[in-house]
Parts: sequence; structure tokens; C-alpha cells
Amino acid sequence: ALHLAPWNIREFDSGKYGARGREGLYYMAEIIDRFDLVAVQEVREDVGPLRSLMRILGGWWKVLFTDITEGTAGNGERMAFLYDARKIAHGGLAGEVVIPPVKKGGTTLEPANQLARTPFIVGFQAGWLKFTLCTAHIYYGEDRPDDPRRIEEIALLARFLASRAKDKDAWAQNMILLGDFNVYDTTDATLGAITGAGFTVP
Repeated sequence: ALHLAPWNIREFDSGKYGARGREGLYYMAEIIDRFDLVAVQEVREDVGPLRSLMRILGGWWKVLFTDITEGTAGNGERMAFLYDARKIAHGGLAGEVVIPPVKKGGTTLEPANQLARTPFIVGFQAGWLKFTLCTAHIYYGEDRPDDPRRIEEIALLARFLASRAKDKDAWAQNMILLGDFNVYDTTDATLGAITGAGFTVP
């Protein structure tokens, strides 16, 4: 079995609420060590706490992370994958998702709306199984289940990834989308934007 988990570690570690102490990092390591791969959202500019966490996890744990997303909506956040190299191998693919231009009025291309925080897509392999993981931290917006920008971001990302998984040159057809989507309920339009693109919830 392959054990995957998304984890939004709030403000890791901006100091906004005070830096996490060493004891807290040990608790986090204990949780992460129960999985083979963990997608972490809200890793902040200072990667010192992340590196401290990696030292506690041990040398067989590896990490891949993005640069920060600039701008107010980006919140200076990074995305990260922490994985146990005894079971998981990085397949070579790594990139930040950029939504391609869209056609307007025939052949004219216009820039597409981009996500507030750039999603991170990486190819992994566990034994014979090749799979692509994308982690995202979707825009929150208003405190309501149907914030329009939140729904738009989810729909844009889900459609893009679904089409990428069908590409004959894709790293793998196994496409897994996980992260913090700010979904309130399974009946909401936010989750419908994911399943409507062809993703299934295990």
C-alpha cells in the first residue's frame, strides 16, 4: 500500500504566531513518518524550519519544494513534497502549473487567469507504479462555500490536469490532485469542479 497525505501546516513558519519550537517539530515528524509521501501547503519564505523537520525525519526522507508565490494573494507561500526515499523515487518531472492561454474569438489567444498560489506538479515512482502528484492551496476568498474565485481556480486546475493526464507524452496517466481546496461540503460546487473534470474521490 502507498500512503499519501496532504497537510496544510499553517504559516510554516512565518513567525506570525511565533516560531514553532523543537518539540512541535518532533510531533510533526511523528505524524509525517506514518506516511510514504506528504504534500505540504503553506511552507513560507524561511525554509529553516522545514530543514529542521527534515533532519528530525532522517536521511532517508527527501524534500522537493517550490519558490514562493509573490503577490498579496500568493501570501509568500511554497508547496512541498516530503517523501520516504526507501519507498518513493522522484521520477524527474517537477514544475509549477501555469494555465495556458485561452482562445477568444476564433484564433486570438488571451492570457488565462492564474491561480493565486502556484500549484506544484511532480512525477514519482513506487516500484512499478508511476504517478503524477499535484498539490495546491486554493484561494479562500469569502467565508462561504461557493466563493466564485475559489470555484474558478479549482475548475481551471482540474481541467488542466485532466487534459495533461491524457497526453501521450505525460509522465504518467495516474494523476493525483491533493491539497487544501477550502471545500466546505461534499455537495458543494467546489468539489463538483474537481469531480466534473473526471477526478474521483477515494
